[in-house]
Amino acid sequence: MSNVLSLYPTPAVFDGTPEIIDWPVETRQLGFLDDDGGIHFSNKVAVIRGDTIDTPNPVILGVHGESYKPVAPRELLQTQREIILRSGLNTDGIVERVQTSHQGAATFITYRLPEHTYTTPDGDTACLTLLGVTSLNSTFSFIISAGANQWACMNRQVFVSGSAALFKARHTKNLDMKAASRAITKSLEVFQNEQELWAEMYRTEVTAKQAMFVFAEAAGCLDLVRTIVAECGVSWSAVFDQLPRLNSSLTYLANAWNQYSDKMGRNQWAVYNTLTDWSTHAPAATKKTQANIASVNHKRQEIVRNVCNSDVFRIAA
Repeated sequence: MSNVLSLYPTPAVFDGTPEIIDWPVETRQLGFLDDDGGIHFSNKVAVIRGDTIDTPNPVILGVHGESYKPVAPRELLQTQREIILRSGLNTDGIVERVQTSHQGAATFITYRLPEHTYTTPDGDTACLTLLGVTSLNSTFSFIISAGANQWACMNRQVFVSGSAALFKARHTKNLDMKAASRAITKSLEVFQNEQELWAEMYRTEVTAKQAMFVFAEAAGCLDLVRTIVAECGVSWSAVFDQLPRLNSSLTYLANAWNQYSDKMGRNQWAVYNTLTDWSTHAPAATKKTQANIASVNHKRQEIVRNVCNSDVFRIAA
C-alpha cells in the first residue's frame, strides 16, 4: 500500500503504539518561596505532560525560558510523516516505530523503507531507514538522519559520512517543511555513498590491536587499554584482568567481535558491524538507564559515527 503514512494512526505496519506519544503538553510558570513564605515567580516555565497535570506527581519534561513554545510529540510525528511523503521516496510497505525515553521528554521515530534495498559486501541486504529525533528537555534538536537496517542481524547501520544528518532545526511549529523534504530526497545519494564506503571497509584488513583499540575507544577506555597492551601485549584476557572495573560495553564488543570476525573476516566491515551490533542490541549498563534505552542507543550511534571517523579506525596500529 502506498503512502501509508497518511493513514495515521494505522500505518500498514506499526512496531509500537502511537498512544505512547498521544498526549498534550502544557506549560506552568515556575516560582519559589522566600523565607517569609512569599511566592516569587521566575522567567522560567516547566513543560509538563498534559496527561499527568492533575496527578499528585506531574511529569516535568523540561524547563525553559518563558518564551518557549513546546510542540507535542504527536504533532512532530505528523510533521515527520508529511516531510517523508513530500520527499518522493517510495513508501510502499513502510514500517514506522516510535520510541520514547525519560518519560516522554525525548522521542525517536524510525522509518524503514523496504523499497530502497541494497546488497551489503558480505551478501546480506540492507534497506534505507530514516530516524527522527526530538526532545522537550533540550537534549536534541529536531533531526532527521539517514541510516540502514541490515536484515540478517537487524543492526541499525549508522551512516558515517558527513551528510548523514540530513535535516536539523529547532522543534517549533514553524519547521521549514519544504527544506526538510528537499534534504530527505538526498538520502538515496547518501545511501549510495555509504555502500561504496562499506565495500572499501570490506577490502580493508585490520590487525587484532587495531580492532581492540577501536572497541576501547567506543567503550571510553582507550588510554587504559593502550597502556595494558604496551605492558602485556595484545591479549583480551590481559585487558580484562587489568581493567580497574568491569566495562560492560567493552565486554559486549569483544564477544561480538569474535562472531563477526569469524563470519566476515578480520576487516573494517566486521569491526563496523560489531559496533553497530553494540549500538543496536546491547543492554544499558544499569537498570535505571535501561528504562531510557532509546536515548542510550541514539547516543551510542553517535559514538559509532565518531569512532568510524577517527584515526584509530582508519589507521592500522
